[in-house]
Amino acid sequence: MRAGVFFCRGLRSHIRMERSLLDKLAAEIHRYQNKDFLKAAMAVCALSANADDEVSLSERYSIDHAIANEPALRVFDASKAIKILDEYIFALRQEGDRAKQVLYNKVSRMAGDYKRSRTLMRVAYLVITADHEVRDEEKREFAHLCALLDLEPGQVWKESALE
Repeated sequence: MRAGVFFCRGLRSHIRMERSLLDKLAAEIHRYQNKDFLKAAMAVCALSANADDEVSLSERYSIDHAIANEPALRVFDASKAIKILDEYIFALRQEGDRAKQVLYNKVSRMAGDYKRSRTLMRVAYLVITADHEVRDEEKREFAHLCALLDLEPGQVWKESALE
């Protein structure tokens, strides 16, 4: 009889471990499937923040806040997201237009998925408006990013402002 009790306890423990492992595996698969989205989001952040050729402290804070609070970005490890962002900003400073083209390609991969595209542009809006001064270069960058994603800039801007 005692062997049966130990077997049941061991089986329950094993099942809990399997569930935990399956949950971790599901989360990893979800992150892996969305790796392109994370890269596109960090590209949008870098391009938006650097649109006026400087990344202000308020823009950087806005990006960090979006990474921590945007549901579509919270599934990712924040330190990995920041590392990707830093690499993109560095590339923009060092390689200019060549780096921009690479980042635009990352963003354009999200075209056709309205919800993902809209989320990317909401993040762009937060970054651009972070310092409460929207420059013409930032407006042009926003419009260009919207075009890459097949979105209408005026509508996205208005919707983002209402949120």
